[in-house]
Amino acid sequence: MSKVLIVANGEWPKQFDVAHRAEAYRVVVALDGAANRLIGSNMTPDVLLGDLDSVSESVLKQCKASGVTIVHTPDQQSSDISKGLEWVQGTYPNSDVDIIGVEIGRYDHHLAAYSALFECNSDATILLDGWQARRVPQTPTNVETEPNSIFSLIPFGDVTGATIKGCQFPLENESLTTGTRGISNIATEPSITVSVESGDLLLLIMR
Repeated sequence: MSKVLIVANGEWPKQFDVAHRAEAYRVVVALDGAANRLIGSNMTPDVLLGDLDSVSESVLKQCKASGVTIVHTPDQQSSDISKGLEWVQGTYPNSDVDIIGVEIGRYDHHLAAYSALFECNSDATILLDGWQARRVPQTPTNVETEPNSIFSLIPFGDVTGATIKGCQFPLENESLTTGTRGISNIATEPSITVSVESGDLLLLIMR
């Protein structure tokens, strides 16, 4: 399975050494102004995607000269992360996708990054500073964790058939809605198993 890294124009997680970790990915996608930071760190992305209003002219010129695939997406009705996820799904279907750079001090952008997972029906993992976030799929999925690590399930609206195993407070075919139920659970196994029948359910794991 191909591994794809999507880099948004925000802060990278402190524990994620992009210069070394990027080598593990087949494709690195820079979302708009994220290319400025990558080029400034002597890393050339494979793809530059977005409306290109934040990338500098010199970086854009360097990307073109280096053979970077330029994907101009001027549509303002969706975020760069949604655009990036849709492009990756169409170009590298069934790939293993990680996202960094969503933490920029604006909570609307932060929440929009989570919403993009549901908007695009994506199994990508958002790597945060000390946390990971991902959409809970309908198919039961094992998610690696460490015993005693904290995680939370956060429903966006109504959710049915929520199931989670390998933790202190398991759920079996439960209905959830927007609220605080599901916060601060604790893993008791090397992995937890999660699934949902319908609805948008976010899994946040402390790393």
